[in-house]
Amino acid sequence: MKIRTKIIASTGVVVCVSLLFSGFFTYHYATGIIREQSVNDTKTKLSQTAAQIRRFQETAIKTAEYVISDEEINALLIPRENPTLEEAHFIKHDIGEKLKRFTSLNANIYNIMIVRSDGQVFSNNSGFDSYFADYLQEAWFTDFKRRPARTGFSVPHDFNRANMGTGYQKVISYIAHYKNMLDKSSAEYDLVLDIAYSEIAGAFGKGMADFEQVLLLNEYGDLLFAGKPLTGSGSFGIADKMPPGKGGYAEDRNTIMLTDNSMKDWVQVAVISKERLFAKINNILYVYLIIIAAGLIVTLAMMLPIIWSITNPISRLTQAMKRVSVGDLGTSITIRSGDEMEILGNGFNRMVGELKELIATSVKDEETKRRMQMNLLISQINPHFIYNTLNTVIYLSHDARGGDVAKITEALIAILQDTIKTGDGADFSMLREEVAVIEKYIDIQRYRYPDRFSVEWRFEEGTETAVVPRMIIQPIVENALFHGLQPSEKPGLIRIRTAKEDGQLVIEVEDNGVGMDERTLNGIFQTSSNGRPTNQTRGIGLANIKERLHYYYGPAFRADIRSEPQSGTKVTIRVPFHESSPSAAASREQDENASGF
Repeated sequence: MKIRTKIIASTGVVVCVSLLFSGFFTYHYATGIIREQSVNDTKTKLSQTAAQIRRFQETAIKTAEYVISDEEINALLIPRENPTLEEAHFIKHDIGEKLKRFTSLNANIYNIMIVRSDGQVFSNNSGFDSYFADYLQEAWFTDFKRRPARTGFSVPHDFNRANMGTGYQKVISYIAHYKNMLDKSSAEYDLVLDIAYSEIAGAFGKGMADFEQVLLLNEYGDLLFAGKPLTGSGSFGIADKMPPGKGGYAEDRNTIMLTDNSMKDWVQVAVISKERLFAKINNILYVYLIIIAAGLIVTLAMMLPIIWSITNPISRLTQAMKRVSVGDLGTSITIRSGDEMEILGNGFNRMVGELKELIATSVKDEETKRRMQMNLLISQINPHFIYNTLNTVIYLSHDARGGDVAKITEALIAILQDTIKTGDGADFSMLREEVAVIEKYIDIQRYRYPDRFSVEWRFEEGTETAVVPRMIIQPIVENALFHGLQPSEKPGLIRIRTAKEDGQLVIEVEDNGVGMDERTLNGIFQTSSNGRPTNQTRGIGLANIKERLHYYYGPAFRADIRSEPQSGTKVTIRVPFHESSPSAAASREQDENASGF
């Protein structure tokens, strides 16, 4: 059978069995109706409660406004200079009597306090100065004072009504920070209304028993009321699940949560238990679950052999492709399904074989090409350099300086001998051999530029046997001479230092020439071939040095160039310390994105 036929047959079976799931959707439809009805009922109850709480808030706010705007009280509150004890007593008594007018209008207001800027407390409950001093140091008041709001409600707290014979009562305070308009100073006052907490608790009523939890929070998230104690997981993750906005709604696996924030700075949270909500239809759910389980068993019994026969070849082919993607080109797969998968498997095997051959051929060709390019570049001698050197020889001959002619000719021959080295061993040489070529090159340049520069050598013992790529140091010295020292009018100095540090060979070439600016420094390693003649021995620039070091060492090499205008240039190269030639083939497998310069 073909894959298409198998899929069609499997789909027909699945469609037939899926009819058993219609009951499941019926259950969800029923629960959706119940959920919607419960949410609407809860919103209605929250709105009714919010209306009562708003009246409570408005009453507190209006009472505070009346007290703040009472001119008689404001006149009495103005501080007097050096009042007698008798005057101070009668002022407090008069203010207390006037405040009692407001408490008599609302029996739920237990206490009204005005705290003047000098710390004096005026209350309708006289004779409690020491208690009020401690009372105003409690967290409910100090926390509110630290907040930016000038008016608002505190968290619930206790108030001592001992003077009324009722002891401690739970209250919630309305606090207003205001300016006495009759007081010409800049002093500010605090008004505190202690209101019976039962006003809030009574607003929720017995209807809240239908909920798993009912909470009232202020704008800072402080708890003002809880229908049930919040212990352990009983908080239902309120802070994480709080739905934003008016009429907010959130739902998880076990609960439904609704909020109402139509009150001033307060929000109600009602939590409904799904277990209690859907208890009436759980029996129907159990029947549906049995049907679903039976349907799943039948479906799996029918579909598993078919699914296995289809997916097993695909899985095997996928695994084989993953192995190839990580470089295992020896992977092959055998599929005997008699359909398109068998054709794909055979095609995959042919593709992997051809890819393996193509990569091997490509690697070999690239290796040959790169080696030919390197050998060709190293073997080239710049005709301009030979021309200038021979001109120097002619000049010395005319000047009857035969010894110098022999010396400069010997140096030129040594450079030419280094050039004609080819073959597998021509890519690398010992450091002392490279130094010998550099010394010959410097001998020639000393005749061309007498008394213009000097060279200082500093070699750490043991580094002379290190193996390095040929023509790595000489081009750097050449650049230092022509681009650093030659444009300068002062005597030039080139320092060449080698050292062994942490298993690496460190090569430094430093000059005291004209240096370069940042733009020139950034572009110095860009490959350039403008065809103009130069004084360089070979056409090997710093860009080529970078390419060759990356080719041989991959990410194991590092280089750094530091230069500033009129402050010279310093080139530092770090390569692994070897006393035998490293494998170029292994180096080419290194990360192509590794950074050298």
